[in-house]
Amino acid sequence: MVVDLTANIGARKEADQAKSKIGVLLLHGLTGMPSEMRPVAKHLKRLGYRVETPLLPGHGGTHQELLATTWRDWVSGAKVALDKLAADCEKVVVGGLSMGSSVSVMLAASDPRISGIIMMSTTLRYDAPGHSRLYLLLPLIDFFPPLGRWTYWTEKPPYGLMDQRLQRMITKSIEAAQRGENTEFGLFRTYSGSLRQMTHLVKEVKKSASKVTCPALILHSLDDSLTTVNNAIDIYKMLGSKDKNVILLNGCDHVLTLDLRKNDVASFIAQFVARTCGTASAVNQPSAVSIL
Repeated sequence: MVVDLTANIGARKEADQAKSKIGVLLLHGLTGMPSEMRPVAKHLKRLGYRVETPLLPGHGGTHQELLATTWRDWVSGAKVALDKLAADCEKVVVGGLSMGSSVSVMLAASDPRISGIIMMSTTLRYDAPGHSRLYLLLPLIDFFPPLGRWTYWTEKPPYGLMDQRLQRMITKSIEAAQRGENTEFGLFRTYSGSLRQMTHLVKEVKKSASKVTCPALILHSLDDSLTTVNNAIDIYKMLGSKDKNVILLNGCDHVLTLDLRKNDVASFIAQFVARTCGTASAVNQPSAVSIL
């Protein structure tokens, strides 16, 4: 018997070519950095997808630079990255962590080029027990803007992470930042002015979510120390998508992309991209909530 090995090689090559025409845009959170998305980005690139992790406007620098931007700037910056990626790809999936999740909704609500969205640790409100109630005072900034530059919330351990090794690294990074050294982990002090912009963004998300019709994957931790799973359930209900799924995870915290279950998160995202963009043999999944 003669076995034609070239058939399998040809099929794999065709699948690889199809993946290279699919782009994934990954957006970091408020005060965060693209490095938050590194494990997911690496996994997707290894599978052959085109991945971009842009630095959103105002981020990567000082608190003053972030305070000089608004939620519209964050969305506009993400739109620029989307345009560049869409110019080279046939299909694009957009995903975001925390604030980046909200930006993803804003893009998908108005751009038909987006084939699917991934929302990680969606933050409509900081409602976890014991979290700072500073946000309750945020509306006052509209009447007295300097308040947004004078008051702030400083992150403390566990920094939205269960991984103790990363917690120690971030503590050292914060100490280095206090000495004036650069850090790749972003800012761990969030001024009220930036948080107020976040609430403005959330308000727009609530208005626009019903316009999102592409498939959606929502990932959230049951152990999130910043935002409860009610955020995930609420955005699930708001989205106009018929094909939408929520996965609730144990054993990790807010920064899903870096924490102890980062490999599972990357795998769930890869499966969603493959199914949504047609590089995997799968049918539309019904709306569902899973605890894994």
